[in-house]
Order: sequence, then C-alpha cells, then structure tokens
Amino acid sequence: MNFYFVFEGKTEPMVYQFWFKQLFRNLITEVNDYQDVENNNYYYVSDMGVPDCYNAVANAIQDINEVPKYDYLVLFIDADRYSAEERIAEAHQRIFERLNDRKKAYLYKDLPSNCHLEIIVQHVCIETWFLGNRKFFVRNPQTELLKKYIDYFDVSMNNPEDLAHEFIQSEDGTREIFGYRTKALFHEAYFRAIFKERMKGVAYHKSKPREVPSEPYFNQLLKRIQANPKHLASFQNMLLFFRQVPNK
Repeated sequence: MNFYFVFEGKTEPMVYQFWFKQLFRNLITEVNDYQDVENNNYYYVSDMGVPDCYNAVANAIQDINEVPKYDYLVLFIDADRYSAEERIAEAHQRIFERLNDRKKAYLYKDLPSNCHLEIIVQHVCIETWFLGNRKFFVRNPQTELLKKYIDYFDVSMNNPEDLAHEFIQSEDGTREIFGYRTKALFHEAYFRAIFKERMKGVAYHKSKPREVPSEPYFNQLLKRIQANPKHLASFQNMLLFFRQVPNK
C-alpha cells in the first residue's frame, strides 16, 4: 500500500508521522522522492496553504500517472469556517478546475484506476483536535486569558469541534471573536493558551508542536472519543479511513 500525501499546513507532517506509526504499526515508511515508492511507502508535500494545496493535488495527479504505484492520494485540509461536507465539495471543484485550466495544460486529468483520492478534513483545524486531550487540559488556569476561554467554552467537557460554532465570519474580516477574525485562528489561540500554561511558559509553534506528536498525546485523543463517541467526529473519520485501508 502506497500513499501520496498533500498536507495543507506545516504542522501536519510532524504530527501525522507519529500517528502513522500507531495506525500502521510501523509497516509503512517515508520516501524522499515520489519516484522512489515500492511497497508500503508514503511520500508527502506540505505547507502551501489554501488554495495552493489544490494546485499541489493537481501536480500530484501528474506524478502518480508517471509513477502508477500509488494506491491513495490523500489531501489533508482544515475546514476553517466551512462544514466538512462543504470543504470536501469545494476541494473536488477546485481540483477539477485546476486540472482543466487551459493555461496549465495538464497532461493527466484524473488518477490512474488503481489510485483513489481521499480528502481528510480537520474540523475546524488540526489544533481543534489537539484540544481534545483532557490530560493536557489546564483545569485551574492561572492566566486571565485562559480563564476567559474556559468560561466561554470548556473544551474538556464540550466537543472541541463546537467551539465558537455560533461565530459567523465576515468576508471583509470585520467580525471578531476574542480578537480573531477566523474560527480557526481562535481555536489555535485557545490551544496556544493551554500549551503555554501547561508547558511553563513555552510557546506552541506550528513548526515545532513539541508534546503533540507523541504516542501518549495520541492515546489521550483516542480515550476522548472512546469516552465521548460524539466528540471530534472529523478526527474519527480520519481514523476510520486509515483503519479500513488495509482491508480495502
């Protein structure tokens, strides 16, 4: 089984590399060039954001047709202000538009028959999932900012994916929640506040997530969804896909 991964952000590769070890029990290994895949390998590109990640998928389709050894092309993308269903529909539409852009003149418009496109949506963003770790949560916050966040919405008790669900972003960016113009930025800020207090003043950086890419952190997320099956639905969808892959 071979995978070609397109990660929208810079944090995802560092985190998923650890998660893959748990999900695949070290049975798949990374290669440095897409042409090097043989069996049970994965190759990835990352950190291009939206909408450039759709261009990356279109380019990946060209690579996979040249080296038809891949079983899955997987795009990892934040939902941000959209629902998971809306983001998936948008992704398919944008990828189709890029593949059929006459200026780009792509040779291949679709994947070979042995390869399938999967879109993993992180709702609202990957930091939303990180908020699901109850053991990492700060129950007696010392900073006023974190106290305000928890008073507004306690992510240890409530589904992190519902954080700021009532907030509707404006196209011109005039609406804000706790000083942030997007739901995703607020979710990230909430996690940053927890991280800084838990880590004794050490800041969370997307390029250096520290404690998150680890087996204990991943196991706490599993415990969260076992205790609350209705929480972190998009995280559960990701798990379901990768757990079913060997049977496919």
